[in-house]
Amino acid sequence: MTTRRMTWRRSDGIETDEHCTASIRESGLSLVGTVLGADGGRPVRVEYRVLTDATGLTTAAHVRDLRGFEQRTIALARDPKGAWTIDGAAVKALKGCTDVDLGCSPSTNTLPIRRLRLAVGGSQTIQAAWLRFPELSVVKTPQTYTRLDEFTYRYRSGSYTGELTVDDDGLVASYDVWMRTGYATGPDDTEPLDGSRGAPA
Repeated sequence: MTTRRMTWRRSDGIETDEHCTASIRESGLSLVGTVLGADGGRPVRVEYRVLTDATGLTTAAHVRDLRGFEQRTIALARDPKGAWTIDGAAVKALKGCTDVDLGCSPSTNTLPIRRLRLAVGGSQTIQAAWLRFPELSVVKTPQTYTRLDEFTYRYRSGSYTGELTVDDDGLVASYDVWMRTGYATGPDDTEPLDGSRGAPA
C-alpha cells in the first residue's frame, strides 16, 4: 500500500483549507479528507471518505457537512452493475456514472485521471455523480479529461473549462482555485480512518 497526505488551500471567496489522506492499494484507492474554513462568514467543516474498487471505479462516498450549527450527511454507493444509491435509496438518474465528484474538493479529480491513464493528447468523456455544495445535491454530469502533457490535463464540464496539474501518482497538485500547499509520504497507518465503517465520525 502507498499512503500520501496532502493539503490544499482555496484562493477565492470561500476561504478553506483541506487535508486529505490517499491510500493506494491493489484492492482500490481511498480518499479521506477534511475541508475546514468559512463560507459567507459561516464556519464550515466538510468530512469525506471516497472508496474505489481495484479498477478505479467509485464504490462509495460518505460526506458530513457542518455549516454553523447545521449538520447534514449523505452517503452514495455504486454496485458492480453501475447502479447507484443515495442514503440507501436507488437513484436511476445516476446509472452509468463511473466516478463521484465532490464539488468542495479537488481530490476526486484524481479518480478518473488514475483510472483512464490517458496518453498525452488523449481525451475521454466520463459520466460523474457530481455532489454539489452547499446544496448537497447529486446530478449526473458529463466531464471530459484531455491530457496535454505528462502532468497537465484540461477538464471540461458544460460551459466550464480549466486546467489541472498532477504528480507522478495522478494526485492533484493544482486546479482552478485550489493549490497544493503540503505533501508527505508516510507509514501505512490509515486503517482506523478509512476502514469499513460508516460515515466519518
